[in-house]
Amino acid sequence: MSNTNTERSSSLAFEKLCMAALTAVIIGMLSWVGLTVNQNQLQYARIEERLASQSIILKDLQNKFTDSAVWRSRIETDMALYNQRIRALEQLNKK
Repeated sequence: MSNTNTERSSSLAFEKLCMAALTAVIIGMLSWVGLTVNQNQLQYARIEERLASQSIILKDLQNKFTDSAVWRSRIETDMALYNQRIRALEQLNKK
């Protein structure tokens, strides 16, 4: 009987040791997952800030492009008008 109690006691001690080891592994994995998620959230926030900054720069460039396109259109219209006037003057001088 004493031998059976010793085996049971030994078996329970081993079971407790295995459970403690398994608990430690699970806690370690959960801690690692929590830390990884936290780091990913921080990286996501940084990326979001950069994206917002890039969006502002892009919008500014689009506005400048639109402004320069309008300016170029006006210049081309003015140049066409000047060329027309020059041709008219040249024709008047030939007569």
